Amino acid sequence: MLNKKGITLIEIIVSIGLISIVMIYLFNLLVDMQYEEDHSSYAKDNVVNRATIIRIVQDDFMKYGLQAVNQYTSDSISFTFNDGSIRTMNITANSISYNGETWLLDSNNNEEIYDVDHIEIASSPSNTCSYIMNVDTDGDGRCNYNCDMNGNNILDADEMSTRSDSYRSCSDYIFFHITIPVVTGGLDNVIDDLEFFYIGRKG
Repeated sequence: MLNKKGITLIEIIVSIGLISIVMIYLFNLLVDMQYEEDHSSYAKDNVVNRATIIRIVQDDFMKYGLQAVNQYTSDSISFTFNDGSIRTMNITANSISYNGETWLLDSNNNEEIYDVDHIEIASSPSNTCSYIMNVDTDGDGRCNYNCDMNGNNILDADEMSTRSDSYRSCSDYIFFHITIPVVTGGLDNVIDDLEFFYIGRKG
């Protein structure tokens, strides 16, 4: 009996299928590599712009001292300095303007934007004072002023009669933290967020 060897139609179809899978994988890999290369070049430009913005704004904070930060609209933040001057930062999806200069956020297919709807401004309370609790002025072991009878370290309504502003400690410092988030491809891109900090004496 003659043993005939050859390639069946099924083997050819399976081979073509495997080659197609490998080709699709390689094609997707090349597309991903091209995206990463493009995105990397945009990211480098944006890092320089972000660093410049942060340096200029922080220099003003240090030079003039910051008194207040206000966000009157979602895309506008005003800084009030200790000398009474006010400077405004305007933010769009792809640009920031401050003190007469504008920086663009380069993006590929509009994938990277400043998220003006989620700007965060944190600050120390305007009244950064706390009461010294359970003050015994006559040494008899009983509280005379700011008596925290409930033990929760605050003066409740029934304890307010013992309150004395003479035994109050107030901070001379003020703190601000402003975050302008960046979104890339619809996702939070925390590493590229713009953040500004200030801590200094009250003006």
